[in-house]
Amino acid sequence: MQIDAIGAIAPSAMTSLSEATSASNSPAADFGQWVGDGVARLDDSLRSADSGLRAMAAGQDVPVHDVMISLEHARMQLMFMVEVRNRVVEAYQELMRMQL
Repeated sequence: MQIDAIGAIAPSAMTSLSEATSASNSPAADFGQWVGDGVARLDDSLRSADSGLRAMAAGQDVPVHDVMISLEHARMQLMFMVEVRNRVVEAYQELMRMQL
């Protein structure tokens, strides 16, 4: 079994990030697209964790560690999205407090 170096993974992630930011000129569109993609990934992760949990509860031969990893991954993504939402709401409230 060969384990790839982390450095080999990073350039492809950086390339996709730079391509995503250059796809649109509007920062609002980039942020909106980023949030939309994040919600879609979160939904996929939650559905995957749920299907694994249901399969395990139904008595199918599903490795417990895979189910636990998918549940933890979904939980971490959900916590991240909640924190992003909290920061956006906080920024909006700060803008509303500004006097013109």
